[in-house]
Amino acid sequence: MLNMYTYKKIELVTRNSSWWKQVKYRRESAFTLNNWRKQGWRLIKKVGAEYNSKKADTRSFSKYFLRKKIK
Repeated sequence: MLNMYTYKKIELVTRNSSWWKQVKYRRESAFTLNNWRKQGWRLIKKVGAEYNSKKADTRSFSKYFLRKKIK
């Protein structure tokens, strides 16, 4: 039997220069990933944080690649 998968890419905030905002964003990202996992999605890989030094925003984003088996 041939296994077929569907793929998804999501981008979540994973870092911040402020320690309390970093805790907040990491908690929200973990909650989001856990919800995807409960729906049957599995993590393939995570690509490192992106930071734009030209903006005042100090958040950094990571890309998560997920897959789900098609029944």
